[in-house]
Amino acid sequence: MWKRAWVFLVVGVVASLTALGQQPLEYYLTGNLKEVPGTVATDKGEQRTSFSGAIGFRVTVGPKGELIWSLIRLNLVAKGVPTEKGDSGTIGLVLADYDHKATYDPRTGRLTAEFRATLHYELIDRVKGYRELGVKGEQDLFAPYTEEMVGKLSGKLPESLQAAEKGSALLSGDVRLDLSSPVLGAVRSIDLAVSPVLVWVFRFAETLRIQPVFIGTGPTDPARTGTAWATLIARSHEIWNKCGTVRCLKLVVNQPIYLNKPAYRVLDTDAEITALRAEVDVANAVEVFVVERWATALACSTGGGACWSSGTASAKIVTSDQQLAVPCPCPAACTGYCPCGPCACGALNLYHLAHELVHALNLAHPPGPSGSLAASTVGSNMEPSGFCCDNPGIQSAKNCRNASNPLLYWEIWSTRACGGRPDIAD
Repeated sequence: MWKRAWVFLVVGVVASLTALGQQPLEYYLTGNLKEVPGTVATDKGEQRTSFSGAIGFRVTVGPKGELIWSLIRLNLVAKGVPTEKGDSGTIGLVLADYDHKATYDPRTGRLTAEFRATLHYELIDRVKGYRELGVKGEQDLFAPYTEEMVGKLSGKLPESLQAAEKGSALLSGDVRLDLSSPVLGAVRSIDLAVSPVLVWVFRFAETLRIQPVFIGTGPTDPARTGTAWATLIARSHEIWNKCGTVRCLKLVVNQPIYLNKPAYRVLDTDAEITALRAEVDVANAVEVFVVERWATALACSTGGGACWSSGTASAKIVTSDQQLAVPCPCPAACTGYCPCGPCACGALNLYHLAHELVHALNLAHPPGPSGSLAASTVGSNMEPSGFCCDNPGIQSAKNCRNASNPLLYWEIWSTRACGGRPDIAD
């Protein structure tokens, strides 16, 4: 049975003003989709599922008062569906480019946009593995293979719609996506109907939900992991709060999940890390597993933590409390994995989790992009480090602009929520 789409929408106004009239020239219409019924055509036939996500338009007032529309966000996330090769696992889509032209006819209210989207689902990782990026230093980035879809949004808004700071408008329409560049080809097309009510407001943020997972019986367990969590997540908030003057990006943290499996306290092999990641799946969040420590060889090669399926709805991070207790002296095996400077020890890797979360937001190590991953800035937090030297506590405007993940959704925040400024204005 089809459920009515629940959508909470937000419109943010950018402070782009004319020299004389001091009137805003640019508006953003954005909203969240929740449990929108849809059909996924797979190699095993049509399957039904529900999508959540976010949609966003930029609306610019032209020189003659006309509205110029662009589709700038379409994030879609759904639970897995059956395919010939097994369950797809979480399905996630995000626009392949920031800006796709949209057309609005004020006489009829018709709104259309054609676009390209990046598709990923967990089955691709299970079958294809991860791409080799050839990055020197720490191997903390497991970039997925992704597919491309072409799509079209066809909808209707009220006639003669004008940009405003108050009011609302119903958008009713359909979204259709077809696979254009397959890697696995298990998902062929996606169809869904949307009916969001657009609401005009002044301030919004894009939010990523984080799910910490600790090893232990619960919060009163004296041997539980997660002792470094408060520091690691605080420095992650610090890094993303610096995006405020470019783009308001926030982290929302769920209550920890406790995994009572002591064997995961110390990770000795890649197989153990793979098994740990499979223990918890939270559909609307990036899971961050915090163990006590990694075996020395693994800690040296990865920097004591890593991100898998970067930039997708399936992104997961594994890190350790030993980020704040690097052995002294630093293990000799780590000397070859410290591109940022001399090896150190102790409470060292304060910005490690911030770095991995930026991988989860689809950024590669600098300087350039890699496959579907976006470019980041030299000298920023995205510089690879190693287990015995920290990632820089530096944010850049490019990193803020390029961040993306299908899990990002819109929230209203006060004007003080995103007041920070990037350290590097590139």
